[in-house]
This record gives sequence, structure tokens and C-alpha cells, in this order.
Amino acid sequence: MKYEEIVQRLAPCGLDCSRCFNCHDGTIRRSATDLRDALAGFQKRAMSIAKNMYPEMEGYEQFAQVLDVMTRGRCQGCRSGGPQMPFCTARTCFREKGVDFCFECDEYPCSRNSYPELLAKKWRDNNERMKEAGVEAFYEESLQRPRYE
Repeated sequence: MKYEEIVQRLAPCGLDCSRCFNCHDGTIRRSATDLRDALAGFQKRAMSIAKNMYPEMEGYEQFAQVLDVMTRGRCQGCRSGGPQMPFCTARTCFREKGVDFCFECDEYPCSRNSYPELLAKKWRDNNERMKEAGVEAFYEESLQRPRYE
């Protein structure tokens, strides 16, 4: 994949927006929509199946609600203004600094973001790996790992 395409998939922090459950054009939203459509009308059968074969199906209604949330995909991505996460300034800072990724900034690593601890580690790890291996190699490597580690 070309650098320009990767930039459209990765947030400035290095997270893969295209694999996020809330991405408007993401793989999870598309897969959830396909699954919801394939299961159309199944709720009527779920209770019967729960009684006769799979008691786990008693939770089908809650599953359907979660699946519905995953079909919404409301986020346009950080590069388009994305979600309003008060702890993240990278979604706007990259424009101000004229960079594609945080590691390219002359102030990286900075203290502008107030990420929760696990996200701060992921931000540093992502950017250090992109700096070391290059954006294209980082992206290819990231596809081999689960999005939500």
C-alpha cells in the first residue's frame, strides 16, 4: 500500500482508524452490518434455540444491541476532525505542525496529549516503531496484530 493511502488509514498517533469499531468506513462497521443483515429475523428464533439447544442464546437481545452500535460507525477519523477526545491533541496538532505523524514533529515526544496510561504507551510504541521501520513497514506489521491488543 502506498504511503498516501496509509496516511488515510492511520491516525497521527499511529492507531489504525480503518480497523476501529467506530470508523464510518471501517472493516468492523462493514462486518457488523453484514452480520446484522444476515441475522435479520433471527431474534424470533433465538429464544427457542436457547431453550432447546444453546442456552447462551438467552443473551441474544443484548448481543443484537451491541451489534447495532457497531453498525453505526460515526467517526470520520482524526484527520477529518474525528472524535472529541479531550485527552488527545494529536488530531489537530499534526496540522498545526505540518506533519503526518507525531514522530515527525520536532517536539516529539511532547506533553500536549494527556492520554490514559495504556494509550500513552501505545502512542509512544507506535511512533517509535514508525520512526525506526518507516510508516509503510509499521503499517504492514500492524495488520498482523489485533487492533485491540
